[in-house]
This record gives sequence, structure tokens and C-alpha cells, in this order.
Amino acid sequence: MFEQTAAYYDLIYSFKDYQKEAKEIQDYLHNVYPEAVRILDIACGTGKHAQFLSEHYQVDGIDSNPVFVEIAANRNPDGQFYCKDMMKFQLPQQYDVVLCLFSSIAYAKSFDALVDTLGQLHNHTKPSGYLIVEPWFAPDTYESNRYDMLTVEDETHKICRMSHSTREGLLSILHFHYLVNSRQGITHYKEKHELGLFSNNNMLQAFKMSGFSAEYDPIGISGRGMYVAKIKG
Repeated sequence: MFEQTAAYYDLIYSFKDYQKEAKEIQDYLHNVYPEAVRILDIACGTGKHAQFLSEHYQVDGIDSNPVFVEIAANRNPDGQFYCKDMMKFQLPQQYDVVLCLFSSIAYAKSFDALVDTLGQLHNHTKPSGYLIVEPWFAPDTYESNRYDMLTVEDETHKICRMSHSTREGLLSILHFHYLVNSRQGITHYKEKHELGLFSNNNMLQAFKMSGFSAEYDPIGISGRGMYVAKIKG
């Protein structure tokens, strides 16, 4: 995903308050796990959550997009950032806290893949640690045939992103069209994103099957909800 548009990602998502979200995570961890030191950010994107969390923690990250990994590493020189698939990766250490934010978990697409992915996250979470996951829409809350437009600009680019949402069974499909305008001219990019639609019961069952005990916060750090999980004793 974002193979052609990674360089514009931060501008497109400039509406997102990463600092506020990172502060909410920090406040939560301060209350439940004040001794936490190391965080692994799964599907870290361009490393903006890591940027603010690294003021208080040692933060590493993985993402499947090499451009994102390069941006994240430059933004967070004290961390280690790896180009890896969250469904099949192995790092040499475990972490006090593992994060998977901004609905990235839904790229697992199917329930079996969700269980496998959470199993990978389990392998990288210390026995005393926490896993925090921000979900995508559930089947009964996803709005199919939704259409949206987002416009952003900075000193060098003006961008229009139009999106249309469809659905095939328990798979949500997002069609993105980008018009990127600069002094070099107008470029048109297209992307297709597929994300699994998992109910709350599906998510809790997947956590259990992966060795976690999880609780659900319907609001979370951005209104999308949040699962907080610990390894079952």
C-alpha cells in the first residue's frame, strides 16, 4: 500500500493529531505500566507516533513500505526501523509495549490471518507487557458506497484525494484516486486498499486464540476504539 504516494502521506494525514494520541498512550501506560521502557510500533508508517513517544521511551518500528521505513528512521534516529510484514516477522527482542495503531490490523483481511498476526505480536511482547491495537470498522458499522474528498496543500504541492468505499463479504475495499499538482505538472495515482471487517467478538476471540486476554475501549485515542491486551497467565 501507498507505493506511489508514500512521499505525500504526512501531508495527506496532516489533520491527524499524532502528538495528542501519543500523549494519551503515554498517560495510559504511566498508570498501568510505569516501568515500560521499550515500545515496538507495528505498521509504524512515517514514524510520527514514534516521534512523540520517543521523548519518553525507546521506540522501534516495522512497516512493509520501504519509503515509510526510511522516513521513520530519519525522523527517529535513536530507534531501529525495519521493513517487514506484520504477519510474518521476527525481531531479536521482545518489548514492554507493542502498538498497532490507525486500524492497520485490518490489513490482515481474514480471521485466520488476524490470529496469525496477533500471534506474531504475542511473540514480541514481554510476558509482563501490553499490546495496544486500534481496530477498523466492524461489519455492522462499515458504510459501503461512501464517497469522500480530501484536499491538502503545502509550499510545493496541492493534492486532491477522492475515495469510494465498497464491500465484498467481510472485506472492505477502499478505492483512492490522487491528483498531485506541482510545478512539474499534474500526476494521477490510484490505490486499492483491502481491510478485513471484524466484529468485537471476532477481535476478542482472535486475541484469546493468540494467547492474550483483551479488553475493549470503544473510544480509544482517536474515536476508532482500542483493544488493550496482556499475555494470559
